[in-house]
Amino acid sequence: MRLAILLATSLSALAVSRPVQAQAPGRPAKPAPAVQGPVSAPVIACPSLANYRLLRREAPDEAAALARLGDARADHLGCTAFPRDRIAALAEHVALGGAQYDCLALQGTAICQWTATGTD
Repeated sequence: MRLAILLATSLSALAVSRPVQAQAPGRPAKPAPAVQGPVSAPVIACPSLANYRLLRREAPDEAAALARLGDARADHLGCTAFPRDRIAALAEHVALGGAQYDCLALQGTAICQWTATGTD
């Protein structure tokens, strides 16, 4: 993510530092295409491991889980989707029922958020 931001910033600086070419009179300037880096998927996590497991049982794939969290009328079970750059550290790890789970410490909060191992 940081590499993408650095690359986008560098490309933007190059675009600004180029000399402006004269346009033919009467022709509008073409807008430059926006520089976009890869966007990483948000992490879906819950303050309760039981609620995370329930959410994933009811919405097993990422698209279904994100759709549920985006629906204001749905029960979110306290779960949220947050950007990966908010992850500060791995606070806890547990194996339960053959699956691995991590509790992630987030910047700005003292409560870790449970998610499946490997999603961070």
